[in-house]
Amino acid sequence: MGSFQINRHHSETCGADGNDCDSLENFRQAVAASTVLQEKVLKVRSDSEFVALGKENGYVFTQEDVSRLQPDSENEATCGCC
Repeated sequence: MGSFQINRHHSETCGADGNDCDSLENFRQAVAASTVLQEKVLKVRSDSEFVALGKENGYVFTQEDVSRLQPDSENEATCGCC
């Protein structure tokens, strides 16, 4: 896996109560605002490493949440919630 590209989720929820998607969205925003986190994300090679990086920085979400928010291709992005 190369660098991770995570898209914003829609208004629908992911996970049991939506909190995981909120946490993932908050982590996505933190990465966007931090060059240090961006450098770490570029080194991530799996969903589990990405989840671990989020957890190290105080964000709790699952590998399933990450998979839902990754684009299916360069031209099409889905969150899996719709």
